[in-house]
Amino acid sequence: MEELFDILPSEWAERFLETQKERIELSLKKEGKLSLLQSKAGGRGYLPKEQGYPTNEEGDPLSLLAQINFAEMPQMENYPEFGLLAFYVDYQDGVYGLDFHNQTEQKGFRVFFFEDLGEESLTAEEQDVFFEGVDEDEFYPVVYGEFKITGQVTDQILLEDSYDFENEFGNDFYDLADQIFSEDNDMSYELQLLAKKTSQVGGYPYFIQQDPRKYSDIPHHDTLLFQLVSEDLDRNTIAVIWGDSGVGNFFINKQDLINRDFSNILYNWDCS
Repeated sequence: MEELFDILPSEWAERFLETQKERIELSLKKEGKLSLLQSKAGGRGYLPKEQGYPTNEEGDPLSLLAQINFAEMPQMENYPEFGLLAFYVDYQDGVYGLDFHNQTEQKGFRVFFFEDLGEESLTAEEQDVFFEGVDEDEFYPVVYGEFKITGQVTDQILLEDSYDFENEFGNDFYDLADQIFSEDNDMSYELQLLAKKTSQVGGYPYFIQQDPRKYSDIPHHDTLLFQLVSEDLDRNTIAVIWGDSGVGNFFINKQDLINRDFSNILYNWDCS
């Protein structure tokens, strides 16, 4: 990334380049009705009948935020080569099922991994039944419609303030910027602009407020599993919106990911 050398002293540009890692960058596209097995945001997903439909504590249905069919994705180290990872959140809750006191409590959200996709699934029509009688005035979607998800592997440099940044550099982004730039030549804003804020699997997370993992010296959830950012497909089409144009993240422990154990996930979203 040549732009780094335009903003940073060369020794610091080289240091930032050392943080480069892969992610699967995700793109959303409106493409008509999708099958239950396709990678998508919104709509109805693959749910084995014996699994049943996920609900909150009151028995209200959760909604499919997104699902990733890894057979459709490029391969990346530690992440599945096949199987389907699904994320459900509570659209009948103003905070989308997030418990700020226990962000791993899978009551208002749920994460599933289905390795075997040969089981009979609830049909879209059978899933629709769970939403009959839902009050539209108390329904707060994140995804407006159903969108096909495709992915490509891209390299990402650590340019956002987060636990990862502090772990790598020993300072948060803003303290480090004070060390690098003089008061009359502060290029920290230009440096942050180089960070492409995208929906993704893996890589480094993006926050509008702050990383909740910064409150722990050694957080268990050290790996970004999935991130979905607010996005307009065009001037007339809102695809995803978290509150006031925010971002949602799901984190996992690296070893849990390798073991395909998705029972302990940290869920977070924030907005301005």
